[in-house]
Amino acid sequence: MNYFFITGTSSGIGQALANVLLTDKNNIVTGISRSVTIKSKNYRHIKLDLNDIESVSKFDFGELKEPEIICLVNNSAHFSESKHYGNADTRDIIKNFNVNNISPGIIINNFLSAYQSYNCKRIIINISSGAATTAIESWSNYCSSKAALLMLSKVIALEQSLNYPSDPVKIYSVSPGVVDTPAQERIRNTSPENFSMVGKFIEFHEKKQLTDPVIVAEKIAKIIFNTYNFINTEIHVNDIQI
Repeated sequence: MNYFFITGTSSGIGQALANVLLTDKNNIVTGISRSVTIKSKNYRHIKLDLNDIESVSKFDFGELKEPEIICLVNNSAHFSESKHYGNADTRDIIKNFNVNNISPGIIINNFLSAYQSYNCKRIIINISSGAATTAIESWSNYCSSKAALLMLSKVIALEQSLNYPSDPVKIYSVSPGVVDTPAQERIRNTSPENFSMVGKFIEFHEKKQLTDPVIVAEKIAKIIFNTYNFINTEIHVNDIQI
């Protein structure tokens, strides 16, 4: 069996990826989020708020019987309100880093502790963003927390290559592009005084330039089942053909 742990399965990319994987009866998907939106006999749900660091710290992956693939996808993200620094809400700053960086780090650490010694394919995929490498007005928290997750991916990839050169856990930072998710709707509703680029994102929507989450999910699945074709830690979905 193949085992998948995906955060943020209630909507967007996480939900789409879970549904894509669940088309194969050999895949068991565990969704980690605050709400359940998927029904399948091969779907398991763990209710967990990634802003609650104490609860995340107690999360236990558990033992798996005869797995062929074990994959963790850190997809869940918090997109903070678009405000210039000086006007940002302190609680929102904390939530951004808790959800986008600290909780994924804890979950990855627990994943490696649980499955490093397993004799099967083990994969970690962190959903990144163009904001991880580009400074965007009013997105300070999102840009910096995603940048931290990108660097975490690179460091873990280095550690795996040094410590387990013949059998590393594969880790990828995947940038999905501009995807049609609930976060996009929130961006379009931002006032121009808080985010001068809002018109560009409205245009993305009006011109139907947002990518369907299912397409992104299919490309992520291609990485998972063809890791031998993906050597670099950083990947953009635009470079993947399906």
